[in-house]
Amino acid sequence: MGEIKSALELALERTRDVPSDPDAVLRHESKNAGKRLFAALRDSEDLDVKAQIETHQSRARGWVREGLFESARANLTLPQAEADIARLAAVEKALVALAKDGKQVRQLIGQVRQFFSQYLEERTQVTEALRRQFEPRVREREQQLAQQLGRPVRVDPSSDPEFSKYFQAQMGQLEQHYRASLEQVDQHLSSLLRL
Repeated sequence: MGEIKSALELALERTRDVPSDPDAVLRHESKNAGKRLFAALRDSEDLDVKAQIETHQSRARGWVREGLFESARANLTLPQAEADIARLAAVEKALVALAKDGKQVRQLIGQVRQFFSQYLEERTQVTEALRRQFEPRVREREQQLAQQLGRPVRVDPSSDPEFSKYFQAQMGQLEQHYRASLEQVDQHLSSLLRL
């Protein structure tokens, strides 16, 4: 009876004669080190980012910087709550460490903070306006259900399919508008840092 091999053993047999590229391995490991550096920065804002980058060999530092930049960019997303704006501190610190002109980056991130606050305000306003618009319909539904059940009933507007559909459409438009602006910020950061 033949020997049963694991998937790992089969993969290793197939790749045994494939030469490895040391530069590709170093690049991959260095970019991952940059991403881990960003994660460490989120946990400890006292971290000296530039000093951490310098601990890597000189030819790997560019890739470490790339990984750090990719992670910082990935964290520039529209907030869902006010607490999400706090994550910009780590993004700002990472980008300032990567920039030649940290002042410009600080100004840009300051604008992003205002932009995020404005987005959250507008989300709240849209939600409240839609709830007010659907209020008569919800009250009518509550009365109908109360008559059927013989007791008072409270209905959440978000349980109404028409409300949900309209709400999703309005939020989609709002997010699309703000995402377009966020893409411009991303392009500006890329040009500022030129990684």
